[in-house]
Amino acid sequence: MSNNELLVLSRRTFLLSAAAAPLYAAAPLETFSSEEARMVEALCDQIVPDDGAPGAKQAGVLFYIDRQLAGPLRRFAPVYHDSLPRLGTACRQRTGHDFVDLSFSERTEFLRDVEAGRVAGLDSFFKLVVDHTMQGFYGSPVHGGNRDEVSWDMLAIRDVMEGHKH
Repeated sequence: MSNNELLVLSRRTFLLSAAAAPLYAAAPLETFSSEEARMVEALCDQIVPDDGAPGAKQAGVLFYIDRQLAGPLRRFAPVYHDSLPRLGTACRQRTGHDFVDLSFSERTEFLRDVEAGRVAGLDSFFKLVVDHTMQGFYGSPVHGGNRDEVSWDMLAIRDVMEGHKH
């Protein structure tokens, strides 16, 4: 094998390794436990799903919310910490399953009940998560979301927003 063949093999190995690495391994969570993070990410995925265009997960909305709850939106951290377990309990009582284990359509059905106020006391929390998801998806990447400006690319406004990053 020549040196060039080894270099190609090394590049290929590197690219495969990079692709297999967790998407957000470099971004530790500041506010959420791993269980809370799984639930928040599942909620955000319901709000902005990946349906042919980048969704909340690809945009790193979980990390936007986590970062903001550790900083400027700190006042909402107790709401998340109190409401996520209540949402999980309500979901298990209604469906027999954890929220993160439901199919997309089952999550949608459950969240319709939440949004309509048929799940006691969680409608205002869900509205808060919707607001934070939209901020993280469409806002400036400097705040922790909209990774790689995916929403700006989707809307074809990257050039317009470049001046508003900082």
